[in-house]
Amino acid sequence: MAVKLNELGQDDYVILERRSHLGGTWYDNRYPGCACDIPSTLYSFSFEPNPNWSHFFARQAEIEAYLEYCADKYHVRQHIQFETTVIDCKWLDDRQLWQVTVQSNDQEKHFFGRTLVSGCGGLSNASFPTNIPGIDSFEGKMCHSAQWDTKIDFYKKRVAVVGTGASAIQIVPEIYKMNTSELIVFQRTPPWIIPRIDRQVTQWEKRLFARFPSLQKLIRGIIYWAAESAVLSFVYRWPTRHVFQALVHFNLKQQVKDEVFRKKLTPTWDLGCKRVLISNDWYSTLQKQNVTVVTDQIREVKQHSIVTSDNVEYPVDIIIWATGFQVQKIPLSMMGMNGRSLHEQWRETMQAYRGVTVVNFPNFFILLGPNSAIGHNSGVFLIETQLNYIVEALVFMSQNGIKSISVKQNVHDRYNKELQAKLKTTVWQLGGCHSWYQDAKGNNNTVWPGFTWTYYLLLRNFDYNNYNIY
Repeated sequence: MAVKLNELGQDDYVILERRSHLGGTWYDNRYPGCACDIPSTLYSFSFEPNPNWSHFFARQAEIEAYLEYCADKYHVRQHIQFETTVIDCKWLDDRQLWQVTVQSNDQEKHFFGRTLVSGCGGLSNASFPTNIPGIDSFEGKMCHSAQWDTKIDFYKKRVAVVGTGASAIQIVPEIYKMNTSELIVFQRTPPWIIPRIDRQVTQWEKRLFARFPSLQKLIRGIIYWAAESAVLSFVYRWPTRHVFQALVHFNLKQQVKDEVFRKKLTPTWDLGCKRVLISNDWYSTLQKQNVTVVTDQIREVKQHSIVTSDNVEYPVDIIIWATGFQVQKIPLSMMGMNGRSLHEQWRETMQAYRGVTVVNFPNFFILLGPNSAIGHNSGVFLIETQLNYIVEALVFMSQNGIKSISVKQNVHDRYNKELQAKLKTTVWQLGGCHSWYQDAKGNNNTVWPGFTWTYYLLLRNFDYNNYNIY
């Protein structure tokens, strides 16, 4: 967003960042094995290709360094207020401005701006279990995957990892290599796993990409269109979905020979209903001699153990909570026109127009807002698509002397009605699972139900006729 503003010659903006560094999820998540599950060439800005990725799938430290590099190259860093936590955003009807209240250095202060853009992301606040008694009584070491404690020593320790999602499948194999005495994986539901086709990028390839950027662009395009093909199965439910699922099941069968154990690791829902995970060492690690997979629900946590619903007690020294994020919870207070609360407006379900703007909240734009995330391709592509839409809106306002815009209620409602109708026929709603894509009532308010290129076409031009203009 900052890069786009700089391109417009607009430098009167501020970025409010709660951490001491930039990078978001790639700064917060520092657990062993942390890496992206989208190929590096595609998981990067289109305007800043990186010929120096060390692997086909980039690791956390490398992505963080890339973002730091971009911030410096495009003169963004001087606009960032670090260690500044936003606690309240309020639209001032009389002044047609946003008042943003922040906490910094134990002091509260205000920022005022014509436009407010949310770049918080859904996967930003760690989620701890709220239905397990005794967690606070545990006397061993404990941390969440997104709040990693680098001081924990795993050598000869009994370690419990709670969760089998995207973070857990990266953490578990790495912790096993640290010579733990026992590793216990508490699995609520097994994921579908596909192999990670990964390797190191050679120095020769890096030099080639640097000299011929169009070659890397071509590879990016091939990966993009290959990933888009998943929509035919996930959204349009083509018969090819049966072939893909059979291949993934075959991979499981080849790696896990024991039928009883394989059944424990086999999902009961369609491929794609929950996010498909990639790993080459998940199944092999789970079959090691000192690794145990527990599928019974955790009943309570004691001072030095975890007790499951079948009354079995597992002594542990360390607990790693790989339990995801507070996707369905708004992390701050937001008040729009006439004191309208976003929390109240989204009480039933989160909704936005084209995933970017919200009715009753003028001049407010969201990056990766409701129903604009994806489960098959790079989110960076969608972010850049949204940036173009936001920039067009800002240019339209500037050129026409407009103080504020707000999406029309009927336009907003019609869009979301059509969106939810399309979602009902997708794998995310018909696949037989309940995932973090859905809220408590089963509404899918996370995923865009289609190709990313159709989303690009939808947001290619700012549709000012669908907005109230003031």
